[in-house]
Amino acid sequence: MRDIETIEFAQKELDTPFAWGTNDCNTLVLKYIDEVWGKDVLHMIYGKYKTKIGAVKFNKKQKYSFTDGIVEELGATRLPPKLARTGDILIVHDEAFEMGHICMGTNVLSVPEDGKTSISKVLDFGFYNWSIRIS
Repeated sequence: MRDIETIEFAQKELDTPFAWGTNDCNTLVLKYIDEVWGKDVLHMIYGKYKTKIGAVKFNKKQKYSFTDGIVEELGATRLPPKLARTGDILIVHDEAFEMGHICMGTNVLSVPEDGKTSISKVLDFGFYNWSIRIS
């Protein structure tokens, strides 16, 4: 677990405006993985799309889904969302793509399409489809 590093990352990212391809739900997660876990994955999607339609098209061309890519490339573990803890990635899956969020205990760091990076209370972990734990 990297609780302190996760909190420091969240504090640094707070209030960063949403931008497709540079600060959206998945670029935020990959930036987190790079900075806190010492990986090098953000470059794979950073700046590769500029709109929601561009993100959908980009994701359809990938070898893996967002989740499967993290699991396969980083040796992460997929878990039920109710088992998520600070530092895990929470995933919402829809028909177009997967949206990543960073678990902070009973809170979550995310960046909504119409806002800025923020921390909000998790009212129901059942909202998420699964969590991913990096080790």
